[in-house]
Amino acid sequence: MRALAAGLALLVLFFALAMPAAAEDFGDVGRVNKLISVFATPQLAPGESGPFRFELNSTYTETIVNVTLRTAIYMYATIEDAVPVDGNWSLSFGYPRIAEATGPNPRELVWTWASIPAGTAIPLNFTVLTAPDADDMPHGSVFSQATYFVRFQLDFQGNVSGTWTSFVMKSRGHFTDAQWAAATNETNTNPCVAPSCRGNLNLTILGVDGLLPDSSFGVKEPIPIWPFYALVAAAALFLVFAFLFWVEENPGAYPRVETSWARVRGKFARFRRVPKRAKGPGP
Repeated sequence: MRALAAGLALLVLFFALAMPAAAEDFGDVGRVNKLISVFATPQLAPGESGPFRFELNSTYTETIVNVTLRTAIYMYATIEDAVPVDGNWSLSFGYPRIAEATGPNPRELVWTWASIPAGTAIPLNFTVLTAPDADDMPHGSVFSQATYFVRFQLDFQGNVSGTWTSFVMKSRGHFTDAQWAAATNETNTNPCVAPSCRGNLNLTILGVDGLLPDSSFGVKEPIPIWPFYALVAAAALFLVFAFLFWVEENPGAYPRVETSWARVRGKFARFRRVPKRAKGPGP
């Protein structure tokens, strides 16, 4: 019996080792959502520059190869309107720009890696350049917020059951409203199962294997500092008056202050007094 049990155990172990491991699900929502992690987005005044910091995380259990990451500024939006930052934008405005951009589009930056091991986190950043003049770049005002949106695209190859397979991940900014409406329409998502659909989103219509998060940064005129200083000065003035009125109500507490305050009040009273003109004889 012991020999039989040992033989069965060895047989089970043999089949467990011989069976191929389950293929990696590169489109799994829980993994795709964590591929891009944004840490810091600049909030700039017109003419300033600032860093946009994020991280590329390989959330998979196997190495991915031939990796290309693209990021681009693609939309300007206010409460009232949204304008694409595209070729037409470049005809009217020279900014915003990405300082590190080297290609024909000054608002796009590309990184490439031959391979990224499983579990690797790569910190990345780029510098946003703005212009002080609204003719070079529209921006928000003190009472109106304006936002520039940033999109991402990640292309790589992953090992699926021994075959290197290409995958494309994009964020919402790569799709038109019509494409997005079609991809989220109940007719196209019910019934629909992975990998064609993830939840209520039809990835096949969008032509991607996963959806990355978008991001943004703000550009607007700063709140003027002078009102703050005016409030501080007013508060200090009221504090002084409160003290002087207290001195006036408590004679003898601060004789010198009381005397000086009395002189000031006397001068102020003489300044306000308007001399009466003597009435001359009538006509």
